[in-house]
Amino acid sequence: MALTKQLTIYSAAFVISLVAWVLNVQQLYWMAGSMLLLPRVSRWFGKLEHRGLEVERTHAGAGHQGEILRVRWKVRNRTRLPKLQLSAADDLPAGLTPTDREAIPVHLPPEGTDEIGYDLQLRRRGLHVLPSVCFSSVDVLGLYAVETRVACETRLIVYPRVIDLPERLLPPERGGGEAPLTASRKQGEGAGFYGIREYRPGDPLRHVHWRTAARLGRLTVVEWEAEESVDALIAVETAQGSERAWEGASSLDTAAGLAASLAAYILGSGDSVRLLAPGSTEWKPAADRGMEAMATLLESLARMQAISERPLAAEMRDVAGQLAPGTLVCWLTPRPGPDLVEAARFLRTVHLRPVVYALVDPDTAATWSGTQAELEAAGIKVVSVTLQDPVVQQLTG
Repeated sequence: MALTKQLTIYSAAFVISLVAWVLNVQQLYWMAGSMLLLPRVSRWFGKLEHRGLEVERTHAGAGHQGEILRVRWKVRNRTRLPKLQLSAADDLPAGLTPTDREAIPVHLPPEGTDEIGYDLQLRRRGLHVLPSVCFSSVDVLGLYAVETRVACETRLIVYPRVIDLPERLLPPERGGGEAPLTASRKQGEGAGFYGIREYRPGDPLRHVHWRTAARLGRLTVVEWEAEESVDALIAVETAQGSERAWEGASSLDTAAGLAASLAAYILGSGDSVRLLAPGSTEWKPAADRGMEAMATLLESLARMQAISERPLAAEMRDVAGQLAPGTLVCWLTPRPGPDLVEAARFLRTVHLRPVVYALVDPDTAATWSGTQAELEAAGIKVVSVTLQDPVVQQLTG
């Protein structure tokens, strides 16, 4: 369209010049010259409209994957010329998408301001940088498009989505399989029956077993098995080159959502959790407990990147000695192979309980088949998560 207009103007100027030459009319020469200058003058005015722009962007500093966030701009005109043809759009990283893809009109009076906003959908977890705002316009004749980027850097952290996992994806030792935890055989305040003994001063009366007391002629109380909380470690493979593209997301995005959902389940059960993501998290000497720990975990999972110089298998050997015997290890990895098998076997020898979450795509399916067989032969549970798994769409869609 713009090219057609330019050709029309230049053709008209040529015709007028030809007529001026034939008729030798001075005014026609001036008219042809003016027409030839029109595109340049119009373009100059278009560029002039982009001078003196300032913008301030505000939005919440964090959000959860899948949410819609309101972004606001305050645009200032530092010149005495009105800005009547401008539109604006944010320069957005992958994973952030405006709900309305059209640029937003901006109307600025001389030395005035305009406050506008739009809705932003948070599609991928991570630390996102919004570097600038792109202002665009077309000159008054519609011949040229002009763009200007105004620096306005803000940061937004998007937490991975937390979902209720189906039972098949829950750690078997926590109730998602055929190997439930055994109760601790010692006196406590749990739900399992331990035995009956004589009443001692200080025993709560609610524990008195009246039927036995009536039969024996003396007070007796019920003892219960102690319920001990489980320590859990969620370990995510973050070695360089380990992240794989997974249909608009990545294996690491899937692992982040799965880790967050596992942590929410374990913490909600009253157990403790630690996160190991080499290169992205600092090792904690003690595990976190209680749902209030989710905030820190989500922050770490949002920032997690595949940048570690060491594979997870090597890191696991280093930290295994700092874990209490019986600790549940949820190992999330897209990398099958002998290193994984060897390290998982090592965890068993030091009395830890590894469960491998295999993130399987078509390129690694054959290798995973052999690795899974070796792990299961060693008594190590494998939970497979494939690209076609509905949970993947829930976590990353």
